[in-house]
Formats: sequence, structure tokens, C-alpha cells
Amino acid sequence: FAFVAQPVYRENKIVQQKIQEKILFIQKCYEILNQKSYYKAKNEENKLIRTTLNQRFFEQSKPALAAAQQQNLIQGLANQTGVNIIRFQVDKPKYVEGLLTISTKVTIRSKLRNLTNFIKGLENNSKFMVIEEMAVQRINEKDLEELQAHFTVSGFIKSMEIEKKKTA
Repeated sequence: FAFVAQPVYRENKIVQQKIQEKILFIQKCYEILNQKSYYKAKNEENKLIRTTLNQRFFEQSKPALAAAQQQNLIQGLANQTGVNIIRFQVDKPKYVEGLLTISTKVTIRSKLRNLTNFIKGLENNSKFMVIEEMAVQRINEKDLEELQAHFTVSGFIKSMEIEKKKTA
């Protein structure tokens, strides 16, 4: 009798263990299914962030067109703030942290208040532009607020740097 009951007991124990494993698996599946709404909400949040970020980049995919758009934005802002632009110089586009960057060197003449309003408008523009370098000097000995500024403004294009694959 002991020889017959022993294998049945072991088999019953193995079956119970498999049932417990399947119950745990089903519970984990339900936990994942219950998190579906969480992941949907996260997906919607990511889409909103992506849409917001896309609006901050220049729309043009070609660097020359993006540089023209950046120059147009800077010129419009200069007209609004009463700043005189003396010179524009567009640098070659380069990748910074994987983003294609359009850099423009700008030389302007202005009063101090107009210059600060121009910089504030540039930094808070709907397009993401950064002043990388800036040098300001006084140009009039009698009027101390008359300034000439040289700075580099960088804007960004949506295009990401494509990783170069090495051939082995």
C-alpha cells in the first residue's frame, strides 16, 4: 500500500505545484492588463510632449532653409525691439548631442534696454534658440548706453544624427 500511495502523493504534489504556478502566471497577466490604462496615459503624455517639442524645432529639413528661417526670426525680433542688425554670418551646420544645429553669428548696435529686450525675446521665442557666445562693447564715449554686440545664436532642426555603422 505504501508503494502505491507514495508515487500518487508525489504526482499529486507536482500537479498542485503546477496549478500554483499557473495561478501565479494568471495573476501576473491580470496585473499587466490592469496597468493598460496607465500605459495608455503615458503614451498620450509622450505624444503631447513630442508635439510640443516638434513645435520648438525649425520645420525645414534642409540646413540652408532653416538658417533662412532663423535669420528671418532674428530680423523680426530686432525690428520689434529697435535693435539694428549690422551683419549676419551663417556657420556650417553641425551635430550637437545628436541634433542638427544651425549657428548664426550676429552683430548688432543698440541701446542697453533694447539689447536686453532683444535677448529676452530671443531666449523666450517659440523656436528653441540659444545664445552660445556673446561679446558686448561700448561704442560711444558720450552715450554710455550705445552698445555693439557680437553673438552666436544656435537653432535646431528635427533631424537626428544617423549612427554610422562600421563594416567589419
